[in-house]
Amino acid sequence: MIEKKTAQKKFLMKMNFLVWIFPKLNFQSYVPSSEEDEKLAIREELSALTFEELQKLKEKIGSKKFNQTLIGVKKKPQLRTDFKRANPNRPREISSKSRRIEPKVAIQVPKVFRSDPRFDNLCGEFHEKKFYKNYEFVNKMKEDEVKKLKEELQEESNPRRVEKIKYLIQRMENQIRSEKMRKLEEEKQNEEKQITIDALKEGKSPYFATKAARKERNLKEKFDSLKEEGRLDQYMAKKRKHNAQRDRRHMPSEEY
Repeated sequence: MIEKKTAQKKFLMKMNFLVWIFPKLNFQSYVPSSEEDEKLAIREELSALTFEELQKLKEKIGSKKFNQTLIGVKKKPQLRTDFKRANPNRPREISSKSRRIEPKVAIQVPKVFRSDPRFDNLCGEFHEKKFYKNYEFVNKMKEDEVKKLKEELQEESNPRRVEKIKYLIQRMENQIRSEKMRKLEEEKQNEEKQITIDALKEGKSPYFATKAARKERNLKEKFDSLKEEGRLDQYMAKKRKHNAQRDRRHMPSEEY
């Protein structure tokens, strides 16, 4: 009940203010439109009504239309949001209501076909034996290049160049050594295959060497070759030193 009375008082104050302000407005400075004339005429008529009549009118036509008639409709300006990026590296912000599809410029780029012979079926299959046989001349070229680098090393005085030449000589010698070891291993495998074939021809059971047997045989051959070259004592001293360092690493420390 109290809230209703306060609302009526507020509305009455509002209407009295309208009745007081409209006569004082100067409408002679501009030519009013027909809509404005109609609104003024309606307001003058409403100002002559009592509060009870105004309340009944408000209930009849609705508060929204009643307020629009008195105050007028204020059109809100349509704010257009600008979806600009603060940083060009960030993704573009796009409105979820209206999606603007930007036309893409079609640039025809000639397609480049790249083929890798390792994965191309047209290049055939890789045969290791054929490969090493066809490129056997590369190792001979490396041996000649090592000789030239050793001669260049004796004449070179620049320390940086000397270090580079030493590195190249060591790398190429390692490659040549690994290739020789591969050839020896290949020859051993061929010998084993030939022994197996001969045994089968004679009607005997073939012998297939295990990994442990091959390791023992290779070790024996290595020791024999070192003994012939006179480097067996040096190799054994180095091996004992290496084993001692390995054992010392696994021993418990004296400090607790």
